[in-house]
Amino acid sequence: MKRSIRHPRSITTALTVLAVLLASPGSRAEGEKEGKSYVGLSATQFDFKRVDGSNSASTTGVTLTYGSYLTDYVKTEFRAGMGLDEEEAKPGLDIGMDYFASWYMGAQYPATDYLSVYALFGFTHMKGKVSKDDPDSYQSIPEDLTESSFSVSYALGTEIKVTGDLWGVLEFGRIHRDTETAIRTMQLSAGLKYEF
Repeated sequence: MKRSIRHPRSITTALTVLAVLLASPGSRAEGEKEGKSYVGLSATQFDFKRVDGSNSASTTGVTLTYGSYLTDYVKTEFRAGMGLDEEEAKPGLDIGMDYFASWYMGAQYPATDYLSVYALFGFTHMKGKVSKDDPDSYQSIPEDLTESSFSVSYALGTEIKVTGDLWGVLEFGRIHRDTETAIRTMQLSAGLKYEF
């Protein structure tokens, strides 16, 4: 049995209000991004999920970003990062991030003069690191942590203006998803970005 929408007028009203807010010049920052580039540096937490079953580990690292605005609302960027430590995922098995490199493209929406939100989609090459107390243990975990070094990735974030062309950045996303080992590498980053 199909369910009908009980309040089509409410939905229409909500969509109309949203469209007006998005179209209103006062509801967002004036377009000043097109043609600009930026560099950023972030502290990053890497979360490795589903390691040899349901185990997980979290490590820290740094991420360097370089990007440019194709329009006021579309940007593309390149990232490179490295891990700084390893953590025990299971007894006798320590894992961590060695390095990664990513390319992203996506949309950014300037909600106000001092706040933007964005969503990026792209691809990542990643190499993890694995330390085993017994070299013959955990045969399902490759030396580089994952079977494939290349994966689709995404990022969702927000930027808050600090001063001038300096912005604070907070972001969550997935760096890597390995279909063979089922390991998911997620990231949470906080840092600064300078536009020029």
